[in-house]
Amino acid sequence: MMAKLTRHPLLWGETPLMPLPRLAKKLGVASVWMKRDDLTGIAFGGNKVRKLEYLLGHALQEDCDLIITGGSPGSNHCRLTVAVANHIGLDTWLCFSGNKLGEVQGNLFLDQLLGAKVFLTGCYGSEALLTVMEEKAEEARKLGRKPYVIPVGGSTNVGDYGYFHAWHEYIAQLDQLETVPNFDEIYVTVGTGGTMAGLLAGQASTPNSSRIVGVSVWQDQKQATQDILHLTNDLLREIDKPISVTIEDIHVFDQYIGQKYGVPSAEGNRAIRMLAELEGLFVDPIYTGKALAGMIDQLSQTNSAHKHVLFWHTGGTPALFTHVSSLLEKGER
Repeated sequence: MMAKLTRHPLLWGETPLMPLPRLAKKLGVASVWMKRDDLTGIAFGGNKVRKLEYLLGHALQEDCDLIITGGSPGSNHCRLTVAVANHIGLDTWLCFSGNKLGEVQGNLFLDQLLGAKVFLTGCYGSEALLTVMEEKAEEARKLGRKPYVIPVGGSTNVGDYGYFHAWHEYIAQLDQLETVPNFDEIYVTVGTGGTMAGLLAGQASTPNSSRIVGVSVWQDQKQATQDILHLTNDLLREIDKPISVTIEDIHVFDQYIGQKYGVPSAEGNRAIRMLAELEGLFVDPIYTGKALAGMIDQLSQTNSAHKHVLFWHTGGTPALFTHVSSLLEKGER
C-alpha cells in the first residue's frame, strides 16, 4: 500500500535549518540549530502538515469527500486538518474530547474561523475518540458521504510516512549545507509518537550517528517508548524495509510534562521566554516549550561543551494566545 501512496504537496519547499548562536552560548554548547517545521506553510504551520500531505493524499485516492478526526479543543492537529481540507476542497468533522469547549481562543478560535463542524464527545483518550469518529463515519455514510477517518494526531503508517520523508529531506540538507554539523543529538516533542517514529524509521533506513531524543508531553516514558517502537517497526514493515529498531534505540524523557498534558509548566514557560529573548523565535507552552525545556535541562546535566544539537520545531504557536496569563506571570522567571 505504501508504495502506491500519493503525496499531496502542501509545503512550499524544504523547511530551513537555522543556527541559534545566542542560545548555544547561553547553554554552553558548541552549537544549537533548529529545524523549522513551524514553517510548513498553511494555517500557522506545524508538523502535522507533513503527515497530512500523505493522509489527505490517501483520502483523495479513495475518493473521500469528508475528513473526520479529533483531539482536544486546543488541538494543533485538528486546526491543521481543517485548514488543509479546506485548501483542497473537503469537508471536516472534528470530534473533541470532553463536554465543553472552553474559551474560544488559540486553535479553537482558528477552528471556528475555518468553519469546522464540531462535536463534543464527552469522552477522553485516543481510543475512545477513535470509537466516536468511527460512529460518526457510519452516520456520514448513511447520509451518502464517503468519510476518511484520521486518528488523533494523525499517527498512522500513512501519516508517519511524512516524517520518514522529512528525515530524508534533512539528510539531503546536511549533504548540501557545508556549515551544518552532524548533530550529536536531535530533540523532538513526543505526543502520540508518530513524528519521532517517522524520524527513527528514516534514520534506520539511512544510518546516521545522531541520537534522536524524544521529550514526552503526554504519556509516561514506558508507554511512549512502547508506542514509538510499535509505530516505527510497523512503518518499516509497511514500506518493505528489512530492518527494525529495538527498545534500546528509543530515547524518551517524561519528566518535563509538568502538572499534566495540556497545562503549561514553569520550566516550559521559562524556556519559551529564553528562546524569545535570545533568538526572537517562539515555541508553545503545551508541546514545543516543554520539549525545549527538556533539551535545556538534559544539556545542563552533562559535559556538553562540544555537543552540536538540533531542536526539531514541530509548531503549535497558536497555543501561546491561549495561555497569555501563565506566560506573563513574573514569579516563573
